[in-house]
Amino acid sequence: MSIVIPAVSSNSVRHALFIKLTVNGTDYYISNAYKSFTYAGDTYIGLGHFLGFDQIQDDLRSTNNAIQVTLSGIPKNAAESPDPIPGYASYIAFILAQKIKGSLIKIYRAFFNTTTGELLTSSVSMRFSGYISNYTITDGLEFSAKDNTRTVVVQCSSINGVLERKISGRRTNSVDQKFFFPGDTGMDRVLAISNTAFDFGKPYSGGGTGGLSGSGGEPGGNGVGEAG
Repeated sequence: MSIVIPAVSSNSVRHALFIKLTVNGTDYYISNAYKSFTYAGDTYIGLGHFLGFDQIQDDLRSTNNAIQVTLSGIPKNAAESPDPIPGYASYIAFILAQKIKGSLIKIYRAFFNTTTGELLTSSVSMRFSGYISNYTITDGLEFSAKDNTRTVVVQCSSINGVLERKISGRRTNSVDQKFFFPGDTGMDRVLAISNTAFDFGKPYSGGGTGGLSGSGGEPGGNGVGEAG
């Protein structure tokens, strides 16, 4: 579905970013707006937890674009309602407790009426859609001001970037073999023979195995030649 953003008719615009984060089947909604707004039935919490993100790159063709989203790591205010991350005191606790890598993230840009400040739902458009590939947690201290800062930086990759890093095929070891074929022992000795040297093409110098005897290699002979 295409979204047409109305032309700007005034000398200024008011906009904000909405983020929808899906972690383990649960959706979380945050924004950098001055208050909470509802879009498409979902309420995006505007309480200052979303600090910023990298510039979004637009291309005419599909590319492996990536951005970083910065979230506040300061514990939330108990008076916040609705709760942006139910059950967690901060985004640091939330990220450390969840398997956040691979989570879906969508970023929307929203515009507002410059007079009333209300959301123009027809002007909301998606700016980025991808998956969380990594995260970092920064804890800093400003000694002069005695100010403690905590931030969470989430690295996000587009689906193209995820596919470029995807490993095709499988490993030839016992663990992978039993993952796909439980009980199969066909790969159990791979580790033992992985460092063994094989002289391919070299004449065999081991002992005989029997099977032929007699003169001229005839089977069934007694091994004694006849007098001429």
